[in-house]
Amino acid sequence: MLSNELLSALHKLDHADKLRAMQFLVGELAREEDALLPPGTLYEVWSPYDAPAAADALLKMLEENEQRRAS
Repeated sequence: MLSNELLSALHKLDHADKLRAMQFLVGELAREEDALLPPGTLYEVWSPYDAPAAADALLKMLEENEQRRAS
């Protein structure tokens, strides 16, 4: 949680210093995210493309939902 003292200090900064503070924080966030997703690692992403059973299940759910709405 941000302290009132820190918020007050940020509020008092001039425009350029506020931009530098933002740039610093965005850089810190980017570095933290890089640590969560190491470069060079492969992440498998599933897609229903070429998955006819998944498409059939989805179509069935949509049809059942439409029937419930109609009745």
